[in-house]
Amino acid sequence: MREIEVRQATADDWTDLRAIRVAALADSPSAFGATLERELAYDEERWRSWPESCGVFLGRLDGEPVAIAGGTPDSDDVELISVWARPNLRGTGAGEVVVRAVIDWARGRRAGRVTAWAVEGNDRALRFYRRLGFVPTGRDDAHPHDPALRELEVALPLA
Repeated sequence: MREIEVRQATADDWTDLRAIRVAALADSPSAFGATLERELAYDEERWRSWPESCGVFLGRLDGEPVAIAGGTPDSDDVELISVWARPNLRGTGAGEVVVRAVIDWARGRRAGRVTAWAVEGNDRALRFYRRLGFVPTGRDDAHPHDPALRELEVALPLA
């Protein structure tokens, strides 16, 4: 497989950010706190502002966005958000390279840890995080769109 190029997104990447985020929400709606309907309504300004408030990383293959992960500062930690890879690239390392970019970004910000949430029963996501060194924190919460689902928090200590 060809190497996936990873770089931090800027406001100028807004069309690629929108395209991959819409694909992620359409493919895996229960994996995210946002909804496709809500994000389809975002205007250009909103998409351009996203990488200014967070560290958002795009993985590209042959120039096309194929994976995304973001990090949002949360006190002394960074919360990992918006993790997704195109279905045909899952298990190839596409998701891992963008998550590792967020982890490196968090280290550069001197964060104490990176946290993430995964829906209980999403064993693939939980195995993925465990493989990267994340451990369960014991915290859980109701899914924002389906209170019958529980989200589990995992964390990767950086200090």
